[in-house]
Amino acid sequence: MNFRIVVASFALSVLLGAPAPAAGPAANMAYDKSADAIEDVVNKVAAAWETLDPANAAPFYAKDANLAFFDLAPVKYTGWDDYAAGAKKVFGGFTSLKFSPIDDLQVHHSGNIAWTTATSKATMTTKGGTTDSLDCRWTLVLEKRGKEWLITHEHFSAPIPAPDSSPQSLYKRLGGYDALAAVTDDFIGRLANDPQLHKFFVGHATASLNHIRQLVVDQLCEATGGPCVYIGEDMKTAHAGLGITESDWKKSVDHLVATLDKFHVPEREKKEVLSAISGMKKDIVTGK
Repeated sequence: MNFRIVVASFALSVLLGAPAPAAGPAANMAYDKSADAIEDVVNKVAAAWETLDPANAAPFYAKDANLAFFDLAPVKYTGWDDYAAGAKKVFGGFTSLKFSPIDDLQVHHSGNIAWTTATSKATMTTKGGTTDSLDCRWTLVLEKRGKEWLITHEHFSAPIPAPDSSPQSLYKRLGGYDALAAVTDDFIGRLANDPQLHKFFVGHATASLNHIRQLVVDQLCEATGGPCVYIGEDMKTAHAGLGITESDWKKSVDHLVATLDKFHVPEREKKEVLSAISGMKKDIVTGK
């Protein structure tokens, strides 16, 4: 037999019978590129929020009107415009925001949909000079639209403190979150309808009033030992320029007492609430 024919036949049999080459780095190149691109988006979004300007984060978010974004407070924003407006108001009380490096980021990817999970520590400084830090959890859902990965859902939250065996907190004795929310609604309603205090609520849109209400609930919750984090401005900054007088303060306290009486708050708890509120007076009353 011709030697060249033998060699050719052997080579052909090897090629036809050999298993397919094992998948190497090249086979996973598309996925790796997507994962890298998604990780890049996450890091850029974190850096954008650190500027305290939602406009810098806007390019990374889808603009569909019905998308849901979950934040610390309020609980939910619907659509990017609502999210950006709410974030801008919250950030108005801060001078800086910094996230610690995200070293546990996980990227999951399937087709044009991806989701990421991460934890970080947010350090915030208010205009009043107060610095606080918050351990947070961050989950994103992204969709590839054209060549870009855009965020279509975000869930930003913080774990509540672990329960302890210490004496029951004022928060629990008052009835918890729902009770504080009911007290807040009644109290704000009394203030808004008072002829002397009504002026402080004029000009606020419904969304703005809802934001104020949520901040009050969170502040009461945190101040009474509840599992909430108040992220608004300090009292001095929040009330600067309002010209609240001693008379305004007394009227407000009278309304608070009436609200607490309406909900049958026991005398001991009522005194503790009023004591906590009295400590804010020096930063709130600035008018004559």
